[in-house]
Amino acid sequence: MVLIVGSGRQRSQMDMALGAGDGVQVICSDIDTDADVDLFCDGHDLPFINGSFDAVVTTVVLEHVLYPERVAAEIHRVLKPGGFLYSEMPFMQQVHEGAYDFTRYSLSGHRRLFNGFSELESGMVAGPATTLVWSIENFVLAFVSRPKLRLVVKALVRLAFAWLKHIDRFLEKRPEAMDGASCTYFLGAKMNGRVTDDEIIACYVGAKHLSHV
Repeated sequence: MVLIVGSGRQRSQMDMALGAGDGVQVICSDIDTDADVDLFCDGHDLPFINGSFDAVVTTVVLEHVLYPERVAAEIHRVLKPGGFLYSEMPFMQQVHEGAYDFTRYSLSGHRRLFNGFSELESGMVAGPATTLVWSIENFVLAFVSRPKLRLVVKALVRLAFAWLKHIDRFLEKRPEAMDGASCTYFLGAKMNGRVTDDEIIACYVGAKHLSHV
């Protein structure tokens, strides 16, 4: 049993990625009435009993909720002991959902949000090159106000600079690139207790290693 929190219109992609129907039941949920889901629900109050799922997936969703810590706690609650979580969250990205875009997390912040999970793997989904493309696009759009013209300009900028994103392939294993990552991922398993802040700090991957007393 796999729960997708904030699935939007990704049902077919999620079903394919998770092997739905091959011994895997995927439950898609979202709050957006335009989403393709099994049920509409708020991630702040998931309508399931404790320990209902073997895994939960949430991709680029928690930046749009008011209280990410509460949603993280709900995800932890509905997972079985040892159940898996996969999360993707943006870090170096401009606003992309208008007024419904609230929060950004570094990889360390991503880990701390899910400190009720032992880390199996984490890293970069998109790196500094993608961050650069985002920045160029939004720099140009800062001079354009008409909605239809913004769509045209955005398309032209992406056509001209999208190739830059491929540079991330050469940066994804470089610790120095993590500090400028556009998006990070976290894969963990539900645990009893919490990972301490000292342990999270010790797991930092990046170029700027500081020591605070």
